[in-house]
Amino acid sequence: MIAAVVLATVGYAGQASASDSPYPATISALYDRNEAFLKVDKQWVMGEPFNMHFISTVTIGGQIWAYYIKNKPDGTFATALATSTDGVNWTDHGIVLNTGPSGSWDDRIASFPGVAYVNGTFYLVYEGAGFNSANPGDIGLATSSDGVTFTKVGRILTHNPSGWESANIGTPNLWYENGTWHLYYHGYDGTDVRVGFASGTSLTSLSKSGSNPVLSTGPGGSWDAGTIGKRDIVKEGAYYYMVYEGSTDAPFETAQWSSGLARAPSPSGPWAKYRQNPVLAPESGFGNDGPAFLSLGGERWVYYRSIGQFGSVTRRAKVSNETNGGWGLMFETESMPYHQVGRPDGDGWSANTSDGLGFLAYGPYNNNVVPDWNTGVVKLAIDNVTAGNDLVATIDVYDATAGQIIATRQIFRHDFQQANHYEFMIVPFAWEGRAGHTFEIRTFTHGTAYLRQDRQGTD
Repeated sequence: MIAAVVLATVGYAGQASASDSPYPATISALYDRNEAFLKVDKQWVMGEPFNMHFISTVTIGGQIWAYYIKNKPDGTFATALATSTDGVNWTDHGIVLNTGPSGSWDDRIASFPGVAYVNGTFYLVYEGAGFNSANPGDIGLATSSDGVTFTKVGRILTHNPSGWESANIGTPNLWYENGTWHLYYHGYDGTDVRVGFASGTSLTSLSKSGSNPVLSTGPGGSWDAGTIGKRDIVKEGAYYYMVYEGSTDAPFETAQWSSGLARAPSPSGPWAKYRQNPVLAPESGFGNDGPAFLSLGGERWVYYRSIGQFGSVTRRAKVSNETNGGWGLMFETESMPYHQVGRPDGDGWSANTSDGLGFLAYGPYNNNVVPDWNTGVVKLAIDNVTAGNDLVATIDVYDATAGQIIATRQIFRHDFQQANHYEFMIVPFAWEGRAGHTFEIRTFTHGTAYLRQDRQGTD
């Protein structure tokens, strides 16, 4: 065991306290202030009987319409529909947009849908591709007055034969505002997948952005170095927020997949990635990808594809903090006995540059973590956010039973949004196959800043 400064016993707190987040749990609070995080729903696995995944939704009169990828027995991909009134129980309506006739541009794929409902009409954009290599992937449009019977309009956006979208384009989604359509899509050059943007007053007359791609893959070795793909958009306040799937470098069948966030002041950008990406735990060989926003009862959720017992399913995570039950297991750091450096400091435990390197906190040696996808959370404050972008802390999730670090995240000074302000620092992790194992979340200070920690635990 790590040598400890022992002052108290491990504490668990579920009640409100003075250090609870003062803000409601919104996407803007998450992005702007690190005042929220994604709490994985451990209860609901949705659409398993019909493999609902990669959904795009509209809500009309309290009913949610979710259009999703339908894998057909012949290996082709169509678009199907499921509906719900509560966001957890879904009724499948089967295929509503099928592949085209043999030889057509979309005879292999008519799927990966994006939907909008405007002035009584459903607008469904989709990725279409054919068996003929001359049709590797473009974007089509279909419309409907009832959301079930769609009429194909045809191709509305085609890939460029050279450059960043030379291999294909697809996975479109729509944003409609003030009479203008904004269409986002992936472009693939045979190596990487990036996000492009087109807009116009008519979906049949869109202009691609001269700034394409508007969101590019990360540097080599990063969580989104290979893919920035399927995405969804919401607006809160003055900003537009994007949730998007990402992957490590190809081959994509064995890459790590997850989801992250970006923000822009206008639909066209410029888009800035969230400093704490990814916000869901990486999954090998697809999973925790294909995200979409959905609002239910005033709460914001991210729905995403996961892998169930019999194929793809949909799961979800809620934008959370103390205001809506964000903690699953929560421990007050100042009440824990496990520290290498630092001292009690008000409502937390702190260390400064003179304390040097060491664990600000570790533990709590708890064996009740749900064997599922989880988010490790540390509520941390720093005294200065404008100095150099030093590495100030490393947070890891440690399986003390197996003696194994299973997830880690480096925290830099500029990851904090405000000085002397508690913010949630997250480490998404998988605890599958670890039922009964002893859980630790550890904060290692690098001695480069004053840090104060209030709480630690999981979602």
